[in-house]
Amino acid sequence: MGISILMADDHRLFAIGVSKLLEGFPEFKLVGQVENGREVILYLEKNSQVDVLVIDLNMPIMNGIQLLPYLNRKYPEIRKLVMSGQRNKTTLEMCKNLGANGFIGKDACLQEFTDALKRIATGGEYFPCFEALHNHRSNETPCLYQKMRDVFCLSDRETEILQMILNQAEGKEIVNKLHLSPHTVKTHRKNIYRKLNVHNVSGLLGLIREHPQL
Repeated sequence: MGISILMADDHRLFAIGVSKLLEGFPEFKLVGQVENGREVILYLEKNSQVDVLVIDLNMPIMNGIQLLPYLNRKYPEIRKLVMSGQRNKTTLEMCKNLGANGFIGKDACLQEFTDALKRIATGGEYFPCFEALHNHRSNETPCLYQKMRDVFCLSDRETEILQMILNQAEGKEIVNKLHLSPHTVKTHRKNIYRKLNVHNVSGLLGLIREHPQL
């Protein structure tokens, strides 16, 4: 059957164009097209044969950033390629931290797209644009979490919990992994949200996306 691909993108003309291009590659099979993260979940609940999910970030109802952690927990065997016009270091790093296996821009050539699909489907990763952006800066450049720690005056423990929150870890998982009491974790979470002036994970993700300099 080849590599089964599900595409999630609310730009219909773009999605149709990609599907037409894939028709010229017998090793790929586009098994479905959906327009938001919620439709991805509904599709996967009824269809098991998906090798690679191609995800846009900006989608209504449930976007790609919200979808990635869910897929990582519920369908870890499905490979995930983000295809987006948002090519800045913060977005790339966040997608990678949330479980994406690859990231390419929507302006990528067909060869790059098919190369990414093949590499990801066989268990590899594809982040050439991430590596290029990273190489333009010093090797000492702090990661997203270090920057947020410095900018928002987070403690080391708060930074550790922030990273787990961004990876959609449940409260019980944080408690067990860090060997803390539920009350302590709850207090840390409350302090993190207060320092960042957000109220929930959606607000946290929105803050990161609105500040690409992080």
